Amino acid sequence: MLFVDDRDAPPVAKQSRMEVHSWRLIRTPAGTYHLVTLIEQCETRATVRVTSAITAVDSEAGLVTTSSGRQYLLMGPAEERTFERDILAGGAVSLGLGDAVDVTVFAWDQIQID
Repeated sequence: MLFVDDRDAPPVAKQSRMEVHSWRLIRTPAGTYHLVTLIEQCETRATVRVTSAITAVDSEAGLVTTSSGRQYLLMGPAEERTFERDILAGGAVSLGLGDAVDVTVFAWDQIQID
């Protein structure tokens, strides 16, 4: 897999809420939680995004808020397809979070944000 075109997300003021269809939850060694998302641009192109640290979770609404203030509306359950999970994991590594652990299965229902 080749990851190219590394850049920051648009400013929160221009993109305050995102609908997310493909995602996993990771925990860094520092104990912060982040979403890794796959945002499809077209059939042959997608963007992997690692969010800033999660600060709030509204599990009933499926809404995750990060330290940047951006909100991510989870449109379905966590990604389970093997190829997409590999892309999400590879994207996290290429964005400097290779030491993070995927905790989606273990932590999603129990996550507590201080």
